[in-house]
Amino acid sequence: MLSQRSDIELINDLKGGSRAAFHELYARYSDVIYRNILARVNSSFDADDIFQEFFVQLWEKRETIAITSSVKGYLLIWLKNHVLNTIKQEQMRERYSGEVEDAADDYSWVKIVAEDLDVQIRRIVEKFPPRLRCVYLMTREEHLSVKEIAERLSVSEQTVKNQLTDVLKRLRKEMSRKNFLYSL
Repeated sequence: MLSQRSDIELINDLKGGSRAAFHELYARYSDVIYRNILARVNSSFDADDIFQEFFVQLWEKRETIAITSSVKGYLLIWLKNHVLNTIKQEQMRERYSGEVEDAADDYSWVKIVAEDLDVQIRRIVEKFPPRLRCVYLMTREEHLSVKEIAERLSVSEQTVKNQLTDVLKRLRKEMSRKNFLYSL
């Protein structure tokens, strides 16, 4: 049963944390609020979510409500903004989820190509003379510097540089001969 208290009195009580005032406002305005939401979103499923969020937000922000005239007008304007924000958030979510899926697809493609390229390079490197293969593996897989490779192999740094140049020339030549997508 609805009380005879004014909407402004109910809002003032709501600001003080009165659950009874909240229930009274809900009873007075829930039908109008729901119909307005449904008119804007055309989906009862979405309308139910927005309706619930609206009243939760009304309770959570009760202390900041500043109404001096029409409670109904205030609630409907708040509702309009809430619906628009909800729609905007959903559009953003849809837009970015599509971009994330595209990025994931791009990443998968790049990963497949990179793995294939790695397999092809390994096959080419396996055919190199042992010393060139060793230099290539030290620089690419062990991530050793020219100086470190020279020390390990007991050769000059210039010799290692020359061997790396030879390795890269051979790789480029083989890759272009096999028509690879990328060249080193």
